[in-house]
Order: sequence, then C-alpha cells, then structure tokens
Amino acid sequence: MAGRYDTTDRHQRLTIKDSSTEHYDALLHLADVVLQLAGELDYLTAPTLCDTVAHLMAAGHRHLFLDLSAITWCDNASLYTLLGIRTALQHADGTLTVTATSPAIRQALTRTGLRLGT
Repeated sequence: MAGRYDTTDRHQRLTIKDSSTEHYDALLHLADVVLQLAGELDYLTAPTLCDTVAHLMAAGHRHLFLDLSAITWCDNASLYTLLGIRTALQHADGTLTVTATSPAIRQALTRTGLRLGT
C-alpha cells in the first residue's frame, strides 16, 4: 500500500476547489456545484470532503459533479465514502456524477471490485 499518511496535515494532503464557474460551463445546467479534488483521498482526509458536501447540501445544492483526475491516492474507505455521499444526495433527490478519474481512483476501484456507473 502506498500513500503518505501524515496525520498532522490532512488539509494540505487533499484540496477541494469549487470549479463551478471555471471550465465547466457546459456542465452547470446539470450540476449545482463542480468540485475538483487533488491530492490524497483516504480515511483521514475523507471527512473534509464529507464536511464540504454537507455544507453544500445545507445550502440547497443537490447535484454535484466531482473531478477526481488529480487524486494521487485513494484508499478503499474513501470509495465507500463516495458511495455514502451519492446515497445522501439521492435521498435529497440529488445526484453525484464523477466527471474524471485518476489512475489512483481506477486502481482503488480495481482493488475493491467496484465499477463506475449508475
């Protein structure tokens, strides 16, 4: 298992950028928010993503696009966190769409046997 587990700096290991007003104009008719994630997505940094999504949902956003193309590490727990986020959005009549994946995401999917899709 690879990945740097520096528990003191989880906010530097994962960055979440709201890219809704940038290069995703064509997507905004489908999504309320487009987030670009970069860095390591693991059991220590996933709560930051959950908190971000919870704040977005509390503000009324229900349709979320995630760009995971810059994720450099993803553990199994984080994939299940993404499934949990999808379930929460579905219960709020929303959607979660992954717009791009990195090799690290694809490796994690292979490890777990999960597939992208509906």
